Order: sequence, then structure tokens, then C-alpha cells
Amino acid sequence: MKEKHAPYLHISPTREKAVLMIHGICSTPRHFDFLVSSLPGEVTVHALLLEGHGGTVKDFTNASMKKWRADVENALTALEADHREIYIVGYSMGTLLALEALEAHPKIKGLLLLNPPFRPWVRWEMAKRSYRFAKGRVDREQPHETACQESIGVELTSTLVKYAGWIPRFLELLLLCRRARRRKNPISVPCKVFLGMKDELVSLRSEKYLTAQENVEIRISHEAGHFYYSDSDKAWMIEALKDFTVS
Repeated sequence: MKEKHAPYLHISPTREKAVLMIHGICSTPRHFDFLVSSLPGEVTVHALLLEGHGGTVKDFTNASMKKWRADVENALTALEADHREIYIVGYSMGTLLALEALEAHPKIKGLLLLNPPFRPWVRWEMAKRSYRFAKGRVDREQPHETACQESIGVELTSTLVKYAGWIPRFLELLLLCRRARRRKNPISVPCKVFLGMKDELVSLRSEKYLTAQENVEIRISHEAGHFYYSDSDKAWMIEALKDFTVS
């Protein structure tokens, strides 16, 4: 399981620009595969595996938001030591961790935020889907469901009582979302944001926390969900990242 969700690290020989990729809760660095493969070799890329991911339900239970913040901080500190510019790609929870890190790391020069959960919600279909996944059932003919299943970075179990230990982790996430909504400091670097109209976990009301920002460009896709992106959505993300990293 851990090998399937192993972190990715490529160090550029020039050590000029670096991209840090931070996945979401219960997700995996593999969510960024299409972005990783689009970047040239002269860009350093580190796709993190956050503590408790890539393993069992118990591994995830034993993680914490404190540990996830430390993972991000340690990765940024390592990149800052020998790179001139750092860019962050955050997905879901990773977008909020990226915004927190921005305050303390002046070498961060741009953000690409995918599905930022300023206003989280859970559609009924997502609740049903989660139950089916725990029971080992996936509808492979539904692209949104297939993408969701492929994005899961924790080995699931059919013993539902074992998920009780996840409650503190999701409460920590909700607190992080509330903190992001109350953020007063403007986003000080260029920031590109992606939201999907079919997002199963993020309300489009999240947009309002970004629209007043001068440095923010927002794309809202009619087809995208929280996990599924169309080819045109992926093309936009690739170009958005290249705008930052390819001079």
C-alpha cells in the first residue's frame, strides 16, 4: 500500500525553482501524477505523503493536524535551503495548509489551489459512495466514482467501527476550514484556484472567500467534481503551473 502512494521527489540540478505538492485528507501524492509528468526536469518537484496516509485505517487514526503541519514545514524548510523560488500546489486540505505556510515562507512565489474547502459539505451521493467503498464496491462505469476511488490514500476496511478513530482528524479539518474563512491577511502572491460545480465535498460558496483578492484567478468547471477532472480541466491546471515554473 505504501509503495502505491509513495511520495515523489525529483531534485533539479539547477535548484532554482521548486514545486511542493500537498494532497488532501485521506488522499495520495498520486493525485498529482498528471502535473508531475508535465513539469520539465529543471524544476524540483516534491509531492508529499502526509503522516498516516499510504497505510491502514489505524495509521490514519494515529496521525494529526499537528503532524501534517510539521510535514509541510519540514518539506518547505528543506526546499528553502537551496532553491530561489518555491511554488505550492495544494489539493483540498492541502490548499489550506499551503495558505497557512505562506505567512512564514517568503520564498513561496505562487499558489495553485485545487478544490479549496473554505465551505465543506458532503453530498448524499458521497456518503453512499464512502459506504460502498468500505464494502469493496466500486462502479467503474462512473468516472467521478472511479476517480474518487483512485484518490483514496488509506487502505479501507469493511469493519466500520474502526473508523471511529477518524472523527478527531475530521474535526481538526473543520477547524482548519473555519480558520481559513476567518483569514484576514491578503494572499500576497499570484494564486490560481480551481473549483468544480459537481464537487462532492466542497461548496461553491468557497469562491466568495477568494473573489475579493487582487492576486487570485479562479476557474470554475461545470464537469469537475472533487476528484474527477476533465482533460480540459487538467490542461488548465498544467498551464497554470507552467506559468509559475517555466520562464
